[in-house]
Amino acid sequence: MAGFPSWVWACPTCKDGLSDNYVAAYAFSIVFMMVVPYLLLAGFFAYIAACYFRRPVEQRKQLSVDELSELALKKAEQGIPTQPPAWDS
Repeated sequence: MAGFPSWVWACPTCKDGLSDNYVAAYAFSIVFMMVVPYLLLAGFFAYIAACYFRRPVEQRKQLSVDELSELALKKAEQGIPTQPPAWDS
């Protein structure tokens, strides 16, 4: 840094001539970029939960073993995998 002092002065938070508004805006942009991914994930999971709980209780019932096996057979006929692959050791 001693050889290139202009690099040090290029930092917006290091410069003496900046007012508090610029420093606050720079800090706010960092906080914004840190918070937005979590807000997007929270919104996605809230949407999934709202879609699930919006349905009537009768439609949210647990399937019996026979209904689950019938559903798995239908998916297998269509080529849709119903389980992750088993790795043989």
